[in-house]
Amino acid sequence: MSVGTYNGFNIYSLDLLKQCAQAGDARCLPSSGLPVQSSPGQIADQAVILGGSNGMTNFRNSPFPNGAAVDEVFLTPRGNQGASYTMSDPGGQFAGDRANTWEISLDLLRNYLNGNDLVFLFDNNQQGSGANQWINVWGQARIIDGSGNTVNGLCFELSTGSGCSAPVPSAYVPVVGNFCVDKTTGASYNVGTARNATSCGTNGYFVENNLGTNNAEFAAYNQTLSNAVQNLIAGNYFLSVDVRYTGNNAGAEQLWICSDCTVAGTPPGQVPEPATLPLMLLGFMAAGAMARKSRKQH
Repeated sequence: MSVGTYNGFNIYSLDLLKQCAQAGDARCLPSSGLPVQSSPGQIADQAVILGGSNGMTNFRNSPFPNGAAVDEVFLTPRGNQGASYTMSDPGGQFAGDRANTWEISLDLLRNYLNGNDLVFLFDNNQQGSGANQWINVWGQARIIDGSGNTVNGLCFELSTGSGCSAPVPSAYVPVVGNFCVDKTTGASYNVGTARNATSCGTNGYFVENNLGTNNAEFAAYNQTLSNAVQNLIAGNYFLSVDVRYTGNNAGAEQLWICSDCTVAGTPPGQVPEPATLPLMLLGFMAAGAMARKSRKQH
């Protein structure tokens, strides 16, 4: 649960990356800029897919001009407005838009990314402790044509299942709150019961994946999807995103596409030892996301 691959999506805990980087762990780079701040004002220049109702009621994706082929923000409920969420179209239809999913034209998306990777950032806002903080998330990203047909089988699903299918409760990915990660092996323990650094002893990182309404907790990346977005040039194509979750009990969840995040692999000629691999995966988020936070502060 420290960093996992779910049906082709790598999920990164940004707080774990921060904790081990601050400890001088060479497997965790970059060493600054985390967590990524995510108040409505700080992500106003990002391609927002899901947004909290506080401050986003009349919010349209500001990086794009009016009339551009991109959906408006889908507003997510607070806990007392419903524990389960299914996307409901906010309106503003354009040619190629599909009902109850978020779309953006690939031409517009490529210009927005400016050569960077397609990385989703997620802000988890729950209350309570232990399992009460957990929600369950399912997501699907497709490359579609103007008629809504999936192009060349390019469908990618964040789930505990396999392939691309209709969402079912058993395939939802659990989003975990507090836990410990062994500094040597990268294995997680005290999942849902860790309260603070003391709970993790001297050889564990304390991870809190519930940082409140102003910080992103997770990054999600699928290399095949990112490559397809960059390389599928000819034609009238769109990225289509469907996200659903259950167990919401507090703040509204937020999801957006980072404008300047880059994912890097293992340096050429280096093969990580199995024990170091879990934490090395967390170091793949390169300086783009960190620079964005610095730019917001100025």
